Parts: sequence; C-alpha cells; structure tokens
Amino acid sequence: MCSLTRNAAVRVLVGLHGDLPQQYGRYKSLRNPDDPSLFFYFYGITDGDKNHTFTFHVDDSTSPDHLIVVDLEHQSRLRPE
Repeated sequence: MCSLTRNAAVRVLVGLHGDLPQQYGRYKSLRNPDDPSLFFYFYGITDGDKNHTFTFHVDDSTSPDHLIVVDLEHQSRLRPE
C-alpha cells in the first residue's frame, strides 16, 4: 500500500500534470527496452518519514502532445535520519 497523505498525492498529480509535459524532451529518450513506444518518467517526493519514488510508463506514440500514462511503479523507504 502506498500510504501517501492527501497532500502528497496531490503533489504527485500536480507534478505529473505540470512537470511531465515541460520535461518531455529530457525524458523521451529513456525508452522502455521491452516496449519502445513507452518512455520512463521519474518523480520523487518526501512525505512524513518516507521517501517515495514513482516510475511512470508513458506512451507518446500517438503524439508528443498526447502523453498517456499506461503504468506506474512505486517504491518507498524510510528517510534517513
């Protein structure tokens, strides 16, 4: 279970909506070796005592103006003290 606070979940969605299109040129070369129609977009936040890292699998094969998230991976770990 992810266990993000509401505030953190909103930050992830805002980051995805705002940062992904702006950083498309930077991330579009990070292709998924199993499916070259997808690229990886990474986003990390700290929420409470945990660091969270999200890896979004994004399809840009329709158009660079239509970035479609088709999957995501999530990792969390305790923040070092």
